[in-house]
Amino acid sequence: MKPSDISEIKRLYQLDPERSGIHRISGCYINGEKAQVVRFTENFLTLPEEERFKYLEIFRKCLSGTKDRNLILLRPRQVHREDHSGDMTGEEMKLLQALIETDLKDDSVLQAFYDKVVEHFQYIDNYLILIARQNYDVPGRTMDGLELEDASEEVYRHMICAICPVKPTKPGLGYDPSLNAFHNLTQGQIVEMPMNGFLYPAFIERSQDPDHVLYYSKDTVDIRSDFADAVLGSGAPLAAAEQKESFSDLLTETMGEDGDLSTVLQIQDSLRTFVKEKKEAEESPVLKKEDVRVILTECGIDEQRMEDFDQRFDALSRYPEDVPIEERIFVASNLVPTRSLEVKNADFTIRINTDRTELLETRVIDGRKCLVIGLEDGVSVNGIPVGI
Repeated sequence: MKPSDISEIKRLYQLDPERSGIHRISGCYINGEKAQVVRFTENFLTLPEEERFKYLEIFRKCLSGTKDRNLILLRPRQVHREDHSGDMTGEEMKLLQALIETDLKDDSVLQAFYDKVVEHFQYIDNYLILIARQNYDVPGRTMDGLELEDASEEVYRHMICAICPVKPTKPGLGYDPSLNAFHNLTQGQIVEMPMNGFLYPAFIERSQDPDHVLYYSKDTVDIRSDFADAVLGSGAPLAAAEQKESFSDLLTETMGEDGDLSTVLQIQDSLRTFVKEKKEAEESPVLKKEDVRVILTECGIDEQRMEDFDQRFDALSRYPEDVPIEERIFVASNLVPTRSLEVKNADFTIRINTDRTELLETRVIDGRKCLVIGLEDGVSVNGIPVGI
């Protein structure tokens, strides 16, 4: 999904509840022992207005964050039959499709989904599973990109799911408006913003795409890949931090002694250019094996060092063995800093603007290896200007 696609759907949750397109929500409250304490299904428009806005805020959060870090487009695996006959959709997708088709009215379908989430979502405290069914009349657009509200091209029938921690509030002295006085308030339970969630089907090129899911993770370090694999039928890519660490290992082993400062800076610049070009085209900056090979070759990595590149890439990409080679990828925006580049050793850490890396170089001065930084503007130490 392009950022513009995500923004278009996200706007639905910023509207007046009656215009949001949500007509039914369902939920299941899970306690720390994984017991399903209570289930409910409600007509969204009959809820009190204040509650409707709270639900919209929760679902909107599942479409927030940084693309490819918090919001990850997944392609569920298909069930491949030897004779290539029959429905090849995986069981996970069939369950999501059933939730949409039954409009959250079939208790057996809802129970099957809740059971699957509870089985595979690893969390030791209380949490709430929320589902909303929504229809969106996708407005047509003129050649200039102006929306034509009366010219709907299709109805985007979809569901959004949010998994939210439920935390106890602290008891204490508080104001009771019903008594207009201060009294001891008892402890309650409050639903927090979601940890994980997903939108299905994905909304790609302003149209529904049943072959993709937009997955949300608040945590960019632990994105719960096992949960995505079991419930959505699609192993999520490595988390951003894992991708960066894995790619660093790949570069270190591939470059060997060729990994001097200028080469590393050149690779970083090439990756930033790759990200910029993809963003301008509103494409995801995905690096496949051949993309990495081209960048390293263009940056001068010796041909002999590249002989074992394929084996190194497959070994260091850290993907499970059942993930096809062509799907073992890196997201370039997870590998390079956007604002400042960090240079460090045991004794110092230097951060430099990514647009000014040409100021860095290494030299041997009086027999000592030195990192040299060109100075053009004033220098300060702890905010104190110093002379050079």
